[in-house]
Amino acid sequence: MQSLRDSGGVLQALIYADVFDYPLTLEELRKFLIGGNEVGIKTTQKALLRIIADLKQIDTDGEWFFLRGREKIVELRKKREKWAREKWVIAQKTAAKLERIPGIRLIGVTGALAMNNCKREDDIDLLVITSAGCLWLVRLLIVMLSPLMKIARRKPGETKVTNKICFNLFLEENHLEISPHNLFLAHEVCQMKPLLNKDRVHEKFLWGNQWVKDYLPNALNNEAMKQYSNSQPVKAIVSLFDCFIAVLNKVAFALQHQYMKPKMTSEKVSLHQAFFHPLDLEPKIRRQYEEKLKDLTILQ
Repeated sequence: MQSLRDSGGVLQALIYADVFDYPLTLEELRKFLIGGNEVGIKTTQKALLRIIADLKQIDTDGEWFFLRGREKIVELRKKREKWAREKWVIAQKTAAKLERIPGIRLIGVTGALAMNNCKREDDIDLLVITSAGCLWLVRLLIVMLSPLMKIARRKPGETKVTNKICFNLFLEENHLEISPHNLFLAHEVCQMKPLLNKDRVHEKFLWGNQWVKDYLPNALNNEAMKQYSNSQPVKAIVSLFDCFIAVLNKVAFALQHQYMKPKMTSEKVSLHQAFFHPLDLEPKIRRQYEEKLKDLTILQ
């Protein structure tokens, strides 16, 4: 009987997606295979057919693949894709407005919207990558200018957040590695969709997070990374103005951190990175995934 280990990560990918009520196409299955080595679509298809024949724990409607008995998530995915369309328009308009702020190098959609799998009442999660040495100045400008730009920014403690913008992750372009390394964050890295991408910062972001291959060997855009690796990085020349900005940035960090400190829960902030998570989902998702994995292992 086909084991989970021999399945090429196909069953694991479906189990993980099922945690999010998310059926997968064949190409999505190939992309989000868990563990092992990078494989092509034909190898994925063969592994999938073996699992369907041997384990009888996977079903399909011809387009989507899902765990047996979970047919209802196909219609749920279609509903969520409709709800996502309105959010994408808002996200794109927001990115166009923020492009005017100096120091912003990339704006990307993360979370459920990046996979068109959001609920109607969800907010819109955005990643912002800034130039080196100005993360906290950029964040301060975003907070101050959002009302003037008519950006509905989600504020701490808010419960009614439908279509509001949640700036949940800030990175400086010289500190792009996401940690800790785990399956949940590997998905977040690979799923992020850039709306604004200056000077191949998105490709640089992927290059700086190649650790995700340990979890998702097929998920990185190898062509994009190849283009980045073949490009010649321009050596930055540090001026007195840059030093002045760096000092102001440290002051901005100290002031904002002092303001946030009494309210902080699962947030993780430093001078070069800031992770704002109203709820830290990783432990919950990992637990649900491991429980489903264990249940299907027992059924073999």
